[in-house]
Amino acid sequence: GDFDNGVIAHEYGHGISTRLTGGPFTSCLSNDEQMGEGWSDFFALMLQMKSGDDPAARRGIGTFVMSQSTSDTGIRSYPYSTDMAVNPFTFASSNTEVVPHGVGSVWATMLWDLAWAYVGKYGFDSNKYSGTGGNNKVMRLVLDGLKLQGCNPTFVTARNALISADQNTTGGQ
Repeated sequence: GDFDNGVIAHEYGHGISTRLTGGPFTSCLSNDEQMGEGWSDFFALMLQMKSGDDPAARRGIGTFVMSQSTSDTGIRSYPYSTDMAVNPFTFASSNTEVVPHGVGSVWATMLWDLAWAYVGKYGFDSNKYSGTGGNNKVMRLVLDGLKLQGCNPTFVTARNALISADQNTTGGQ
């Protein structure tokens, strides 16, 4: 995994989500709907996003460690894509996927769709630090949502935290 940028970014993502959810001294991602694996996949995907990328393209997580191309499935049930023929996950899929990786993958699929909606609306900015594109806006939204969601969030409470973060930042745009 040390040679796979996605795995490294994914593991770093755990540090982000566990520290921002419920405060710095608690373990708040332990319920059946905990999305820690999903946030980590999301961060890995976002850090590898490039200008000109196709939202429907297949993006696997952990493909290098599986000796696969980056467009293969990797270590998840499906590669990430906005194309439902490639990744058919919906909210209902969270009822049948295993905890934590399968459920997290469902959450990351939702966030990936959200990210591409933002890029579609606001464009892409390759400046990951101070850019103003949709990719930058959705990253800020997710980070702010993590801070607002409280301990042991469900998909619904995490979604509500994202909506609250958007209200706080943009007035609901």
